[in-house]
Amino acid sequence: MTFLAASVYENWPIVKQLAWLLGYVMRGIFWVLSNIGIVNIGVCIIVFTFITRMLMYPLTVKQQKMMKLNAVVMPEIQALQKKYAGKNRDQQAMLRMQGEQQAIYDKYGYSMSGGCLPSLITLPIMFALYPVVYNMAKYVPEIANYDAAVLYNFLGINLQEAPGLRLHPAVLIPILAGVSQFISTKLMMAKQPKMDDRDNPTASSMKMMNYTMPIMSVIFCISLPAFLGLYWITQSVVMILQQLIVNKHLERYTVEDIIKQNIEKKNKKRAKKGLPPLNDKATINARKIQQQQQNANAKTVSKEERDAKIQESTEYYRSKSGGSGSLTAKANMVREYNEKHKK
Repeated sequence: MTFLAASVYENWPIVKQLAWLLGYVMRGIFWVLSNIGIVNIGVCIIVFTFITRMLMYPLTVKQQKMMKLNAVVMPEIQALQKKYAGKNRDQQAMLRMQGEQQAIYDKYGYSMSGGCLPSLITLPIMFALYPVVYNMAKYVPEIANYDAAVLYNFLGINLQEAPGLRLHPAVLIPILAGVSQFISTKLMMAKQPKMDDRDNPTASSMKMMNYTMPIMSVIFCISLPAFLGLYWITQSVVMILQQLIVNKHLERYTVEDIIKQNIEKKNKKRAKKGLPPLNDKATINARKIQQQQQNANAKTVSKEERDAKIQESTEYYRSKSGGSGSLTAKANMVREYNEKHKK
């Protein structure tokens, strides 16, 4: 990607306005740092990324709440998909399915946009950041008073050059970009409910993206100027820290609490439209599903425990049988074994 390409999409709608706004933010950051003796574009990018990610913190919390709510929403969506399986050519059936699916989302106050909105907002920011940093003199005219070799030198790396495949400290940029994004993605996905790939094809796609996106980050950061990779790394590191904070924060909320909050918001909107309020069936269903999951976990016995019990009973049988294979002897052994283990 060259400066010419950057100058083309720099004038796109939204990107142009964001670039103008981010240019002022970057100019303010540069002014503050230069006044305390730090004249470096790399440090400006790190501070800039931290500020923009922290402004998006409320959206990150909302995104994680929606993911936590998936634990009760997805079983119903999967059941609905099974109900209409094989009817994808029936237009009327598909319309009914869409209506029922929307009813499920409304019942829980679930929003599809709540889970992907932070990611969608990040894309135009990245597009807008590229021309701002690449053509810094346009947005931060004060840098004309400084040497570019000093401005863009970050730990011995020229941020205006692409790292490429060479034995140079710059090669750490794409490597750290891929690793940090992988950790960030894994940490975020760890709090999502486990979904059966056979029942939900989206689950396998998400797992694939967990690996393909970091690889794409490495490829992009090899061929693009290093400042973009620095932005990518900083963003992933901040997201990791945010995720740890969000996970700790959400430990205080149960799925029922989230559903209750969502329904309250939905009811306020419905009241303004003159619609009746939603009932609490979602909360009751969430409690039921959680109880089922707890019961399933309580009944789950590890393979090692099962093998140990089988081995114990076998050894007990051999020690007591003494070669006797009569039904009476076997019945006595079962009785003794059960009394021993208080069954």
